[in-house]
Amino acid sequence: MKDDPASSKHLSPHPEHLRRKRWKRRMDLILPLISVVGAVLASSYYTISALGGLSNVVAQPGALAAVQVLLPILVVLGVVVGSLAERPLWRWYLNPDLEHQAPPSQKIQQLVLNSPLNTALVTFSMWTLSGLAFVYLLWDAYGKPSSLAGILQIDLSLPIGLLAIAGPICSVLAYFIAENLIRDEIPNFFPGTLPADVPAFQLRLRWRLLLPLLVVLILMGVLGLGSYSLAANSAANQRPLDLSQLASLVLFVLGIGALVAVLLATTVGNSIAASVDKLLERMAAVRHGNLGVHLPVTSNEELGELAAGFNSMVGGLQQEEVVRHLFSLYVTPEVAEHAIQHGAELGGQLTSASVLFSDIRGFTALTETQSPEALIALLNRYFQAMSGVVKGHGGLVNKFGGDSLLAVFGTPMNPDAEHAWKAVQAAQAMQAALERFNADQAQRGEPQLRIGVGVASGPVVAGNVGSQERMEYTVIGDTVNLASRLQSMTKDLGVAVLLSGLTAQAVKERLPLEAIGRVDVRGKQEAVEVFKLC
Repeated sequence: MKDDPASSKHLSPHPEHLRRKRWKRRMDLILPLISVVGAVLASSYYTISALGGLSNVVAQPGALAAVQVLLPILVVLGVVVGSLAERPLWRWYLNPDLEHQAPPSQKIQQLVLNSPLNTALVTFSMWTLSGLAFVYLLWDAYGKPSSLAGILQIDLSLPIGLLAIAGPICSVLAYFIAENLIRDEIPNFFPGTLPADVPAFQLRLRWRLLLPLLVVLILMGVLGLGSYSLAANSAANQRPLDLSQLASLVLFVLGIGALVAVLLATTVGNSIAASVDKLLERMAAVRHGNLGVHLPVTSNEELGELAAGFNSMVGGLQQEEVVRHLFSLYVTPEVAEHAIQHGAELGGQLTSASVLFSDIRGFTALTETQSPEALIALLNRYFQAMSGVVKGHGGLVNKFGGDSLLAVFGTPMNPDAEHAWKAVQAAQAMQAALERFNADQAQRGEPQLRIGVGVASGPVVAGNVGSQERMEYTVIGDTVNLASRLQSMTKDLGVAVLLSGLTAQAVKERLPLEAIGRVDVRGKQEAVEVFKLC
């Protein structure tokens, strides 16, 4: 019998679900492991700084047993309390049906952001309760003294180790260990929002940098208190101060302080450095044109906000790139780039340039035999081929007019001292491109095209015309009109390309030309000299 797909799904846990369970087990180990570290620190401090006599006092019936079981009980209690407080978090995150569960609620997002703080608070509470419990046991073991002299006789080495050494150090370590474990999981809890948008605890960078100093200051206070206790006890018992014990105490506290300071500074520094390195890496990618990069937002403090700001910036650049691309589809790319960088204002300037005007012959008859869809597809393929030729020779396609194409060479948008030569080269290349285009049309079984090209050189006014609401970059002047008239004359004279006198004068040393003579051109009072390519 074949296996039921649904049952197979439950028998084979999702790999992501297994990974999350392993991560949960690592989180559960924080408190027990930190407790071991704290117990070692507290017992080491007591061993070095104990004033003596305590072991006999606390050995009263039941006291020692209470001491031995108190800390494990508090550890178990801390784990239970932490698990109960974060139950909604783990119920959502460990759901086997990952693909169909609802997005996390804000309460769950708050729990995951506050989890390092909660772990630290549970740790601190555990050590505080154990320290206070030991204070009470010692006070009871020393006969509940009521006088100051009697209270000063109590050896508080172990409570100090619990309250002032194990408590602060373990709490800070628990916070950063939990935060480092949670950091990479944060994006899973914020699929559509940002951590900074959820009200939760934030440990700002300035406090992260101050924490090592605060822990060291606490340890310095412990050192001062321990040294004073040793001196006071020696004076009260009329015996010399044990300098070796004092030296051991100083070395132990200073060593722990230095170790903790280095550990915290390294942890905080590595966390900041890792985030900055990732940011620099992504910024370098953006600088090289890769706008597909993304920086995971792994916290709700400054570094997380910086990552979110970077992602927002990249999103803006992506949107700008889309707009730029669409803009360049409707406006000549050079004009679009100039407008984006320098803005657009009405007005123009007089310059010397060459104008190329081309037109498809017999286009009106062609429209009667082609469907609108086929006609548009034909024009798109034709203009794609011709535009590439013009651009390849430094020209700027200024306008498409139905079946015509207007290109300019040597304007402020594409300045070129040899604009006439480039325009004539483009006209020649357009004829070669048309042959290839028609060969492809023949293979398609579609009509072939014939074009006429007119090239004129001379003064033109190039600039933006229109209104503040809508403007267009164009070239106007007698040279533009002449190029259009020359193109019209190609049909009457039976040639493919006609050049004006100024254009021919600029290129005659490079190309063989044939003078057609002076020809009357519509719109001009005097005949103009016209040339054709040999």
